Amino acid sequence: MILVAIPIKSFSSAKSRLAPAIDAATRSRLGKAIAAKTAATATSAGAQVVVVTADIEVATWTEENEIGLLYEEESMPPGLDRAATTAIRYAAGMELPWAIIHGDLILATIADLDHVFKATSTGPVLVPSYDGGSNVVTGRDDGFKFSFGPGSFQRHFSQIPTAHVLTPLRLVLDLDTPRDLALARAEKDGRWLDDLLD
Repeated sequence: MILVAIPIKSFSSAKSRLAPAIDAATRSRLGKAIAAKTAATATSAGAQVVVVTADIEVATWTEENEIGLLYEEESMPPGLDRAATTAIRYAAGMELPWAIIHGDLILATIADLDHVFKATSTGPVLVPSYDGGSNVVTGRDDGFKFSFGPGSFQRHFSQIPTAHVLTPLRLVLDLDTPRDLALARAEKDGRWLDDLLD
């Protein structure tokens, strides 16, 4: 068993870089749908899943969808690093390996995540985003120092240079821009978006 943590900041301000292509209400609906799909995919791959947030709306949505919930610890500045650190401390208390997975991996499949989880049994795993970020980080060390943001893959890799680096398109492509959305919708595994957006 592995603990999968999906940090979610907010749905109301989600995906602002998609504004040229879709309106705020649709972006919020899209954020919820992708997060729900990510959680369901990870659960089907055998993980215990929690959403990590400091946002009340996200927390309410999480509970309504019967997904595990962790509130971010308040001992650090707010943000993705705090959410991830909260999750790995929780995983340590349960003596579980952990995976921090972004909630906007539109194309991720059960097979993709199963491969990540199995690789974690022999060492940490990093999956970069196509623009140099970190879409997936896994490990067992509850002292790992997260450094999310632009260029985070190299910062994370410098801490764990022996990590398995996996780069399947379905995990490398996250949803930030209209171009990302178009690329995802052109893939077979992204066609589920059509009902949300057409």
